[in-house]
Amino acid sequence: MNPLLKEFSRKAVLAYARARLPRNYVGATLFPVNTVNELTFEYWKDQNILPVMASVQMYGAEAQIASRDGADKVTGEIPPIKRKIPLNERELIALKREGAGDVDRVRNQLYNDLDNMIDSVNARIEKMRMDAVAYGQLALNENGIMMTVDYGVPAGNKETLAGNDLWSAVATAEPVTKIQAWVNAVVAACGVRPTRALTSNTVVSYLIQNAQVRKMIYGDSGGTRAVSLAQVNTLMEQLDLPAIATYDLQVRSQAEAGTYSTVRFFPSTRFVLLPPTKCGDTLMGPTAEALLDTEVEAREAAGIYARVDAVDEPPGIWTKAAATAIPTFPYADGIFIGVVLAE
Repeated sequence: MNPLLKEFSRKAVLAYARARLPRNYVGATLFPVNTVNELTFEYWKDQNILPVMASVQMYGAEAQIASRDGADKVTGEIPPIKRKIPLNERELIALKREGAGDVDRVRNQLYNDLDNMIDSVNARIEKMRMDAVAYGQLALNENGIMMTVDYGVPAGNKETLAGNDLWSAVATAEPVTKIQAWVNAVVAACGVRPTRALTSNTVVSYLIQNAQVRKMIYGDSGGTRAVSLAQVNTLMEQLDLPAIATYDLQVRSQAEAGTYSTVRFFPSTRFVLLPPTKCGDTLMGPTAEALLDTEVEAREAAGIYARVDAVDEPPGIWTKAAATAIPTFPYADGIFIGVVLAE
């Protein structure tokens, strides 16, 4: 084995993959990672996350028997996510040549490949989290995997605006009134008041132009004065409404033909109310690659897996990252999905 490749042993690469921090993803706060040793998931969707009071009893009396919360069971499989890339021919020649600077050049390229493959897996996981929040379901149709997970967001916790109610109609739309109504709908559904809202800069650009918002902030003289998101959030706080944050990170997707397209994690047309606590978990199970790797202990099989391999036919060095992951959403009753711009 080339001395350089010894630096990329399975354990070293695995430790590197687990230590690498992803981009500043919102989804990791809404659905924190929970590693599991299964490739299936099953949970009850809670209808109400408020605590249930115990009852007062006589001394010596039997305690009241509690029932299990949750009316709907959500089940499914945790899908695999993976991507790999070969070292290009130029670097292969440099590795064989081992001239001045050649080893450092190949080392840097291998680390770049590792970073890109690990980041691509993390990006796919983030897209699944944001689909769960923005649409209330996860629909996969990639590389032979066809899978739909309906997280059970109540019909009363969704609304698609139209006409003069669209927030792009800044003179007629009443977004504050809508947000108040949506908060009340969530409270009625699960008893918990949303404290956060996630949307796009596009939606915010219309909010700060909105006549109702301007009047509430500045009064009748506010028609032409500038409004900031900070001022909108001060208004939200005064009205006991959720604080608004924007999420506009993007990622690229590559088609089978090799062409690239840009994809948003969170759609630009939606406004989602969120509970004060997490929405669920990101389940990360074991990968087939880790389970078959004799150098990886069973307790390390769950989570992101990465490796750098030299192969003989055709000769090459491949860098690969893999994971099995899916978000769960037991508190789907605690959100409200508003489609506030035309899609």
